[in-house]
Formats: sequence, structure tokens, C-alpha cells
Amino acid sequence: MANILVVDDSESVRTTLRNILTAADHSIVEAVDGYDALEKLKEKDTFDLILLDVNMPEMNGMEFIKVQAEDEKYKQIPTVMCTTESHPKLILEAKKVGVVMAWLLKPFKVDKLKETIRRIVEKRS
Repeated sequence: MANILVVDDSESVRTTLRNILTAADHSIVEAVDGYDALEKLKEKDTFDLILLDVNMPEMNGMEFIKVQAEDEKYKQIPTVMCTTESHPKLILEAKKVGVVMAWLLKPFKVDKLKETIRRIVEKRS
């Protein structure tokens, strides 16, 4: 269905997302932080969606979306923030960058995650 880049420093979160999304016929590539995600984008730039955590070592999610938005190839990929962060100012700042299409709070509901992905991927097609 969709090629999704999952970016989270927590192995358990990546495993949970991989299990949910592969069961829904999505193809998953995992990255542990923003730098790793940029490397994965260079290796395979055919992603339909990025699921991104905010709080990560090295390059965090906010730093990543700013780099993503400056790159012509990557700014077209819609990004969903999957995070424990819920401060309205942070959400507004992220959405102003222009690549963040949704903000899901952890722990997220599986149905909400699937519906958000479906809506964004369908809109992109």
C-alpha cells in the first residue's frame, strides 16, 4: 500500500509501528533519529509518508522537518508527528514548517493511526 519511513529512537515504538503497519500491507523502513532518516531518504527516496518522533538524540524531529522542508525532493513527503509532546506552541511551530500533516499523541490508538495514514496517502495519490 504505502512506503513509510518510521523515525523513532525507541526500538519498542518502532517494533510496534512495524507490526501494525506491515499487518496493514504497508512497507516500512526504520530510522533511529533524524540523521539516520536523512540517510534512509538518500538510499530510497520513494517514501509516501514519514512517521516522526520529536524527542530523539542527535537530530530531533523538529530539526529534521526543517532540513526536510528545505530539500526539493523531501519536502513533498507528508510527515506525521508521533510523539508525547502536546504543547500547542510546538505543534504550531511544526505545522508552519509546511511538511507536517498530522500530530498523533503517544500512546496512539491503532485505528486513529491507520485512519490518519489512509487519509494522507489517499490525498497524495
